[in-house]
Amino acid sequence: MADNQQSTPDSAGVDRTATGTIANQGQTTDPKATTGQTSTTQEATDKGTTATQTTDDKSLLNQTGKSIANQTPATGAPEAYEPFKVPEGYTLDEEVAKEAGTMFKGMNLTQEQGQELVNFYVAKTNEAVNAPYEVWRDTQKKWVDQVKSDPFLGPRLNQVTTTISKAIDQVSKSNPKLAEGFRQVMDFTGAGNHPDFIRMFYELASMITEGGHVAGNKPSPAGQRPSGDLPTAAKAMYPNLP
Repeated sequence: MADNQQSTPDSAGVDRTATGTIANQGQTTDPKATTGQTSTTQEATDKGTTATQTTDDKSLLNQTGKSIANQTPATGAPEAYEPFKVPEGYTLDEEVAKEAGTMFKGMNLTQEQGQELVNFYVAKTNEAVNAPYEVWRDTQKKWVDQVKSDPFLGPRLNQVTTTISKAIDQVSKSNPKLAEGFRQVMDFTGAGNHPDFIRMFYELASMITEGGHVAGNKPSPAGQRPSGDLPTAAKAMYPNLP
């Protein structure tokens, strides 16, 4: 039998060889049945059942839709800097802020970098402003401690301050504003806490406010005469009459 037998379709449409056998017996299924099946994912897509990505699927650290490594951080100076933040009670001079903004832009600093420099400037300015006051306050505390530990002033401090206050009021009784101004000066300069100032002022005040010994005169000449030699009433009243 020849290797290549010709086949002809029968009445049923089946190819048969010249001897009547079915040609191509190896193909027993419909060619359409051999088509590869689509994936479940593809079928779901065709059916419209595939879930779409939501914002919840994004990284917790990135809500822009890009991975962290794929983001480009903002760099460089902005078109205009937002007002820089300063502590409560502190005012940033407008001219200083304007000059700083120009300088920051020339240095191509971001808003955050500019804010860091402003924070540094504010901190150092506050230190410079407060430094003299801190020295003054420490000095006042030192003087007060010296007064309280002084062997003379310490035990009688209430007496000393009372005497000084009386002297100020007595000297300025015709001008009350003088006493008020003098007390303000003592407080403002801190001189009212200096031990030497207090001691000197107390000594002077004591001379003004404390009573002293009053010396008496000799007895009256008339009182030293013998009782029989007393002048008459008229003579006593008019001693120059003949």
